Amino acid sequence: MEISSIVGSYDNPMKVLLKSERHSPTKSYVRFHNLTERVVDIIWVNFSGDYVCYECLGSGQYIDINTFKNHPWIAYDNITKDRMHLNKKFVYEPQTHQEYFAEHYPNIRMENMREIRILVRITLPVHSLRFASLLSLKDKFKEPHEVETLDLPRSLMEDLKNVIKYRNNCKSLVLGRLR
Repeated sequence: MEISSIVGSYDNPMKVLLKSERHSPTKSYVRFHNLTERVVDIIWVNFSGDYVCYECLGSGQYIDINTFKNHPWIAYDNITKDRMHLNKKFVYEPQTHQEYFAEHYPNIRMENMREIRILVRITLPVHSLRFASLLSLKDKFKEPHEVETLDLPRSLMEDLKNVIKYRNNCKSLVLGRLR
């Protein structure tokens, strides 16, 4: 899997270089659980690197998915298009349950343990005050050029324009629903 950037770039928001591996025979059983108060889109990154919406989860909802190792997943707020965390990361890369337990519980013996689902917690990331302010302001504008009416320092204005561009581009990234 290619990963050039964990969260993408506001300079080039169209591509987070992720792809699923075509021939990944190793299954992974996961449960995505939305612990936010937002409606969240669960996105599978397919073999071409395109974003495919698998499911939309309301607050407190979960979905069990049978996926494969090396098939990345991301999550967005359905309305604002803000990125969500999946187990404290912007990109979730499935593991087998043996790998998960070896990493998180190294003292547990794995012989004869049956396959189990791995819980993937969807949470809000913690941002700096500056970035949180930009995220809040972006929803007040439809297009980046509208920001020029504000009396802001040039660097803040450019950052806000980039956040708006990113949001607008995210709306066109998702190919459609898988299910």
